[in-house]
Amino acid sequence: NVYHWLFLNNNSASSPLFLSCCIDSVKYGSFALPKPERRSKWRVVDGVGEKQSVTTLAATTTSFDDNDVVDSNSAVVRNFYGGINAHDVDSVEYLMAENCVYEDLVFPRPFVGRKEILEFFKKFTNSTSKGLQFVIDDLSTEDSSSVGVIWHLEWKGKPFPFSKGCSFYRLEVINGKRQITYGRDCVEPAIKPGDAALAAIRSVTWLLQQFPQLANWL
Repeated sequence: NVYHWLFLNNNSASSPLFLSCCIDSVKYGSFALPKPERRSKWRVVDGVGEKQSVTTLAATTTSFDDNDVVDSNSAVVRNFYGGINAHDVDSVEYLMAENCVYEDLVFPRPFVGRKEILEFFKKFTNSTSKGLQFVIDDLSTEDSSSVGVIWHLEWKGKPFPFSKGCSFYRLEVINGKRQITYGRDCVEPAIKPGDAALAAIRSVTWLLQQFPQLANWL
């Protein structure tokens, strides 16, 4: 996540901000059906830095019977961000599968397994204060097995520089609980090469066309 960029650049922060959502269901007869999704407001910062509001679907739960209620994908992901914002790493432990793979493109290799992932997040929360918060700009709710998130960071309610990002999560129901089995974070770069990046890609593809054997080194 973008917080990794902050971690690597020794930035710190101080005061909590977390948007929570209410999860409930309504029962009919001997079985339960999910209550119609409610809409809630999430703060968004546009390209010129002005705050706007956008309407997104509130988190829901899926009920299979009276004793078996499983959180929706979006509820699990929101709870994950909430735990990180609150620096409560223990609360996100069982939101992740035991063999979860968490890939942050800032780092050279993915974090593999719940234990390794939790160790990283503990390092992160120990290195920053609660004033630095993730704010969800938009979150997908329709897919039954995955969630996409667009987010940015704020410091005490103000947008933090170079903090925009997007994440993808794959989830499964394991032993009656919906858990994250895979995550990938893409971060806004601090250095933006612009057209120079296109020139670099063009140069590399030309070399590969001229010298196909170079592809073995990729």
